[in-house]
Amino acid sequence: MSLNDLIRPEIMKAHRARWFVWAGGEKIPHTATMRGLWGYDVTCSCGGWESKTGGATRGSVADALWDHRYSAQCQADREAGE
Repeated sequence: MSLNDLIRPEIMKAHRARWFVWAGGEKIPHTATMRGLWGYDVTCSCGGWESKTGGATRGSVADALWDHRYSAQCQADREAGE
């Protein structure tokens, strides 16, 4: 079981990630064919959150994304009265 298994599917669908890398001071979309060491950032499809690290490790940015998704799930639970 991974931490992502704790996030409900409807939250994952509403909060899809779009990954970016930093190259030469420029933020460019990440593609599957990219290899090498990059600084990462991510934006969420909800439109209200992005990491804005300026190029951190993928793991630390993924952790921040997970925190955002979990917060959104907790907020949805509060609004539903659970």
